[in-house]
Amino acid sequence: MLEYLWLDDESPILKQIPIEYTSAVILFSPFIQMPEGWEKAKRKNNDEHIYPNDEEIREKGKAVSWKKVMSSCGFQTHAELALALMTSIGALRDECARGDLAELLHANVKGDLFYPSEDHISNFHIPSLMKVLSYNGSNQFYYSEPIWENSGFLDITEANLRTVLDDAAAELILTDKKMDFVFMSVYDSFINVFLAKGENINELVQRMGWEAMICDESTYISWYR
Repeated sequence: MLEYLWLDDESPILKQIPIEYTSAVILFSPFIQMPEGWEKAKRKNNDEHIYPNDEEIREKGKAVSWKKVMSSCGFQTHAELALALMTSIGALRDECARGDLAELLHANVKGDLFYPSEDHISNFHIPSLMKVLSYNGSNQFYYSEPIWENSGFLDITEANLRTVLDDAAAELILTDKKMDFVFMSVYDSFINVFLAKGENINELVQRMGWEAMICDESTYISWYR
């Protein structure tokens, strides 16, 4: 089975993936909107860092697009928002960091609006995960967590996907049983990578309602620089 792929920034994504995969997509994990007053009710003191857990996100959270946050911040591109996010979590070196963008982001993402899930596949993607993983008739999916050397097959159910996403470490790969489609988390980021074999990827992205960027021959994993 396909194991986790470490995508470096030395060559384009399409140069690094197995040859049978003809398309790659960067999926933007949605921001998380909790009900009004949720953060204040959860906070015990002013210094406490509050972030909803997976169950709270599924039960009460709503997905907020990058485009909506870009509009609030006055950003013109997804790359500017990615730079702001990466800077704010300390994932960029000094020469690449954009403190000005991070400050704008902090000013607009506060209260009951939270950053996307970092390092992980978003819970908001579970409905489309179920559709894509069973798209070609598969009734099971394969998961692999290289950090814990944990892998296996499970039936494609919402409960099983929830369990895998909840328990996964920062590196996770999901494929259908036929390995036609691949979902990968990306460490220190707010995106996932999706790979496909011979599919009209633009049509699939639109059908799934993903906010995404189709990779071309010049797209690197550090696409925002």
